[in-house]
Amino acid sequence: MEALQEKTITKPATIPTGIILLDRRLDGGLPEGSLVCLYADPIAMPEAFLYQFASVVKSYYFNTSRAPAYILRDMRMLGLSTDTVHFVDVYSQYFLNDYGQFIVEDRYRDKEIFDFVDENLSKIQENGEECVIIIDSISFFLQLNVEWGLKEWLLNKLYVFTKETRNLAYIYLIKDLHPTNVVKKVLDLSDVVFDIEASRMGEKIVSKFAIPKLRGKQPITEFFRFYVEEGVQIDTSRDIA
Repeated sequence: MEALQEKTITKPATIPTGIILLDRRLDGGLPEGSLVCLYADPIAMPEAFLYQFASVVKSYYFNTSRAPAYILRDMRMLGLSTDTVHFVDVYSQYFLNDYGQFIVEDRYRDKEIFDFVDENLSKIQENGEECVIIIDSISFFLQLNVEWGLKEWLLNKLYVFTKETRNLAYIYLIKDLHPTNVVKKVLDLSDVVFDIEASRMGEKIVSKFAIPKLRGKQPITEFFRFYVEEGVQIDTSRDIA
């Protein structure tokens, strides 16, 4: 028998999440070049995770449901740095006209917003810089009145972006909003899945998360409680470090 040759296994480079205990458990952070899905219950304040991710390194924040000023206000109220955050203002592009007034009707805007995102993602990729992409939320695009092929194109555009730039892209998918087949397509394509939920325990609402899918590292399949105070804080009664 031929002797088995030893193979050198190289650990993937990591990008920190900014959540200290989580980064410690993940040996530095998430694998670079990952498409990361936050599959979350809105009542658990998953946007706090997005704010934390955006504050660590240079970030391009694609906002869809609120204006940048309100997101910046909320980040600062949590004590997070906003110096690294650059907004790609999908909200204003989609909802407002050139005079800052809400658009009453425009049958072309659902399709045109994909062109806006494509143009901006392409510019970011051409710059060749280290950064993270935040899509808050991907559910906004999945709810638009366009053919499925265009939505699938956006998902694949984001996936390829992460692989070619070796940067991270975080996409927020709202729980209990989409058909099961759509959810499964998004989760299947994603390299990393945060499962974030809130549930009642006695007289309290408890927020918790797990990372059941984590390509390149061992998944975190147990749930850990967290609270939102100066960013996302892990409940140290179940310290994951």
